[in-house]
Amino acid sequence: MSRFVSGLVLALVLAPLCRSAGAQTASGASEETSSPPSPETVITLPTVVVTGRADVTTTTAGDVDGYRALTAKSATLTDTPLRQIPQSIEVIPRSVLDDQAVTSIGEALKNVSATVGQPALQTPVYNSNYIRGFAAEQYLDGMTTYLGSGDTNAMADVERIEVLKGPNGILYGGGSGTPLGGVINVVSRMPTADRFLEIGGTVGSNAYYAPYFDINQPLSKDGTILFRSTGSYVKSGSDVDVVDTDRYSFNPTFLLTNKEGTTLTVQGRTSRWEQQEYQGLPAVGTVTGSFRVNPDLFIGTPDVPDSFSETNSLTATLDHALNDVWSNSTKVRYGKSSYNQISQIIISNTPDAGGSSWSLYNQNVEEERDEIAVSSHFLGQYTSGLFEFKPLFGVDYSRLAETAVMHMSGAVGTVDLLSPASWPAYTAPSGVAMTDGDNVYSTYGAYAQIQSTVARRVHLLAGLRLAHLEIDQYSPTYLRGDNTKKTKLLPRVGAVYDLTDQFSLFADYSEGMKGNPFFFYSGVAVPEVSRQYEGGVKFDARNGVSGSAALFQVSRSHVPVTDPSDAFGLTSLAIGEQQSRGFDGELTWQPDEHWKLMANYAYVDAELTRDIPGGATAGSKLVGIPRHSGGIWGDYAFGSGALKGWSAGAGLHAASGAPLDLKNTYKTEGHVTADAAIRYQDDGFSASLNVKNMTDEQYYTPYQYLVGGVASAPGRSVFLTVSQRF
Repeated sequence: MSRFVSGLVLALVLAPLCRSAGAQTASGASEETSSPPSPETVITLPTVVVTGRADVTTTTAGDVDGYRALTAKSATLTDTPLRQIPQSIEVIPRSVLDDQAVTSIGEALKNVSATVGQPALQTPVYNSNYIRGFAAEQYLDGMTTYLGSGDTNAMADVERIEVLKGPNGILYGGGSGTPLGGVINVVSRMPTADRFLEIGGTVGSNAYYAPYFDINQPLSKDGTILFRSTGSYVKSGSDVDVVDTDRYSFNPTFLLTNKEGTTLTVQGRTSRWEQQEYQGLPAVGTVTGSFRVNPDLFIGTPDVPDSFSETNSLTATLDHALNDVWSNSTKVRYGKSSYNQISQIIISNTPDAGGSSWSLYNQNVEEERDEIAVSSHFLGQYTSGLFEFKPLFGVDYSRLAETAVMHMSGAVGTVDLLSPASWPAYTAPSGVAMTDGDNVYSTYGAYAQIQSTVARRVHLLAGLRLAHLEIDQYSPTYLRGDNTKKTKLLPRVGAVYDLTDQFSLFADYSEGMKGNPFFFYSGVAVPEVSRQYEGGVKFDARNGVSGSAALFQVSRSHVPVTDPSDAFGLTSLAIGEQQSRGFDGELTWQPDEHWKLMANYAYVDAELTRDIPGGATAGSKLVGIPRHSGGIWGDYAFGSGALKGWSAGAGLHAASGAPLDLKNTYKTEGHVTADAAIRYQDDGFSASLNVKNMTDEQYYTPYQYLVGGVASAPGRSVFLTVSQRF
């Protein structure tokens, strides 16, 4: 299958790229650049004075200057300048997604240090996003998308992506608990008072075709009723034989506001993903062994039916200013989703049928989910002399009911992966389920947080969450149930000290707690707990250089491991312990209106800190986590003259090899890839040509599936995107 497809696409799209909120920028910028009073200044503390009414915004876009984000609401639920937040945060603005022609969340995460993004071909319900060595949770507008369903890589509705590193148990719950490794919060585009329509699309290698639209239409003359809708459809082949993807997402949003502090936002979402279930390749025959299989091989009969994942949800958010100091934000989401995995699989990284042959098994997984989530918080903003306060109090609740069943056949035949001739036919397995579940996950939380700025130099953040987690699991087939129930106080504390108006030091501590569905325990079902210590520097220099760097340590305990006393390996013990330590940093340089540059680097040492009985020993490195990774991307926009409207960009991304199993028997090799782009924009028209993996680098990446194997990375690919804004 050719890796290149030339083409020209006329597609539909509606909507401009909303860039930030003005009112928030003004206040955020003033706090960020004001110099602290000199130590000699004598200051008299006055009585408490209100500085302004609580601001209820009508957009979640945040403040962005080119590639440089000024604020991040995800970390504190307040529009706080990044330099004042004692936590490592990276924001990927819409401008970066457009300039790099990003087609998936995993690809976007290459711009963030210490992250590993999920491969685009992997089933959405598999979570292979990692931050600082541990699994990261993908959220949508601040609410969990447990076992992400539908088209999780739809980009038309994304305004920006905010990545919070480390446990974030204070403000986030839902699903099976609070995040352990970090949060990837996808922020949606919101309606604005402007009227516009953008139509566009992308064509590219492997018959990639992706029309999209973005329409923004005020429904009242006074701007009190606004409407925006985005939609995208992707149809694509791949480097992998057989695999074709069809996915779509449609996102209508209504916003009603009285322009006096009250706003109601209603977001709808319907989304679906269809594709042959891709399981990757085994370690033997790819990164090790005496033979090499075709890196584009699809394991299983080419006639296997498509798997699918779909979701429908409705989210309502009410923001209301109670008075000049206090405001409230309440969010409710209801959703239904389903998933069907159909596959013909292998269950070993090494040949189990002799030579270069493996046994094949037919598998089917069906799942249905209903979810309701509610969160509400009150925010205050006031000053008293040298002190500025932002107290926050909130509660949240979620309930997710899930039914799932997996059938798996005995071996239906064998195949030589070195030179496959014929494949056994796929027949949906039936009979006794291999595993099933009728499960309910419930989370309850109450939290309090205080942000305080002292003399414009010291920024304090402290919070406490009373978290309650319940997981009720029951297997109708095996007449067995497990119940996880835990209440725990989760603290968060941190501080930022401004050395100057350009450089700051920060340090913080935080915790998370999360349960583990689909595990039956030999003893008490105990949820996992994680803890993070980090400290570092943040900077925003006058020469256009900004960013942050941090040292960190994240520990994880009560990880489920197989009970060695169980002859069938069906039960687990909550005794696993892991740790990740290292350094990560980001840098953005924008010296003038022409240049934009961003770079990141991370060193992550993620390992077991306790032996697994009968398995890997302490010191073994965690699966799929490279020790070194980083990248750089630069963009130059030409000024006036013949090249007015033109811009060009290029970048590199590199990562060292990573283990494929906890015993570290197998490992991938490191790799370096190069991308480039050229664009033209004029009077609402935009066209860009992006080339990814320009040198056609051939390499394998870890692929988290049943056997913990690898996937061949995509080769050189070309994408042409054309859009028109009216």
